[in-house]
Amino acid sequence: MIPHYIVRHLAGHFEELSCFQQLEDESAALYFNIVHGAKVRRRFTTQDLGEQCSDYVLIARETCPGGFIKEREIALFDAPQSLHRRRAER
Repeated sequence: MIPHYIVRHLAGHFEELSCFQQLEDESAALYFNIVHGAKVRRRFTTQDLGEQCSDYVLIARETCPGGFIKEREIALFDAPQSLHRRRAER
């Protein structure tokens, strides 16, 4: 089953920003960067490229049998500017 992803802001009003269903964790982070990145003035990656973000976390939600929802937290890291340029050039 393909999980539904959200990026949860852990400070303030605990805002959750949808990243919809994605095939993998990094795809959800890339979707966030494209759709929500300008709004929050941040860009993320799931690759361990430095200091882990303390105020945002990626959540993968999967619906299990019986309607139970399982959440998995994935650490986010601030994406370096050079990573964005490399991906844009592809």
